[in-house]
Amino acid sequence: AGERSMIRLRGHHLFCCTLFQGSGYDGTFASRMAQLLERLQAGEEICLVEGCDDVCAACPNRRGEAGCALGTENVARRDAAARQATGVSLGEEFFPGEAGKKLRAVSREQWETACACCRWKEEGLCSWELFVQFRSQRFV
Repeated sequence: AGERSMIRLRGHHLFCCTLFQGSGYDGTFASRMAQLLERLQAGEEICLVEGCDDVCAACPNRRGEAGCALGTENVARRDAAARQATGVSLGEEFFPGEAGKKLRAVSREQWETACACCRWKEEGLCSWELFVQFRSQRFV
């Protein structure tokens, strides 16, 4: 028997997958995100990881297995804030419906902390209001 398919996500990408609307660094990245979202919507299990995950795989800013050209420390800080906000631990495995329950419990303050200094938020592609809207529609 082969290994079961599982989506590897780092902490803050739980928030990104909730908010994704088709934009990204480039077409390859946006296409990869859309495919991951389809898999999540289909109920594929998630494993919370540290460092590069399935979203990072198509990112043009990826530098090796753990690095990000946009600032590895900033990304790691957002991961930790997202894990704290959702109560999910590294290595934990859960289904999208469970992630949805945790995301719907996130407060505005927790969201602001996890998404601080994110370029997508600063560019207006993400907001607390959109997060509230989409978290009630995705991962249910």
